[in-house]
Amino acid sequence: MNKSSFILLLTFVSIVFSLSIVPGQVSATVGGPTYVSSIAFNVQDNSVYYSVHDGGGRGCPTIIHKINLTTLKDLEVKSCSQVEQEFLNGEYEQGIQKYAQFMADTYQGLPYLGSVSLKKNNIDIDVKFISENVAEDGEVYWREFDATITQDGKTLSTTRFRGCSTDQPHVFEGYRIPNTDAMAVLISNKGDCFEGGYVRESLSIVKGVKYYDTNIVRSIKEESATEPNTGNVVVYAASDDTGNGVDSKLVWTVVALIVGTVLGYLLGRRFS
Repeated sequence: MNKSSFILLLTFVSIVFSLSIVPGQVSATVGGPTYVSSIAFNVQDNSVYYSVHDGGGRGCPTIIHKINLTTLKDLEVKSCSQVEQEFLNGEYEQGIQKYAQFMADTYQGLPYLGSVSLKKNNIDIDVKFISENVAEDGEVYWREFDATITQDGKTLSTTRFRGCSTDQPHVFEGYRIPNTDAMAVLISNKGDCFEGGYVRESLSIVKGVKYYDTNIVRSIKEESATEPNTGNVVVYAASDDTGNGVDSKLVWTVVALIVGTVLGYLLGRRFS
């Protein structure tokens, strides 16, 4: 089986799986994981292409995205609504096959990006908890985090992403974009808190990267959750503590006691 046939088969199976939850329609609201796959580079339009399978929400088929390296804008090649109108508005099985062929044609000739070791390229990542979105009943819809990516001590980028708990792990994986100073950074974590939580993956571009090690760890990202490996890193959100183990509330309590004592002494001397 050649590369084109394999891509066509893979995308066909992916779309069938995406729509199998609600045959004949793509409008139901369900919970499910979101996976990033098929990360590739198009030299002609200077863009990184990748596919997003969203198992939740309205039940859309796998959607192709592209990020331009100059503008860093992330666009859908065809939106879910466009796919419904152009491919799934008629005979169901035939529409699935046509969309699978469209995906295969879009990826035709594009080289897939391979992941490299973040540690061997001196890339560090710090994660900080930012805010949370909570329902009236106290249920957490999601929490927001910032990932600061540095290399050789220099900040390259800060990316905001979603998670569920403040102490959860986040997996980061870097994909080398040949002949550029850019890297596609994948974030994989429990980012959808619905029904106990689902994996949610996202992709962003970091520029200004120096590649010290170009050995490929993963040759192609498939439509499944990213597991920790020798190239990626697992990061936890940094604590708000100063690092010396002192509780900030205790510090303010001590300060208040000292101020109160001093004021009491001064007032006592004045009126004595």
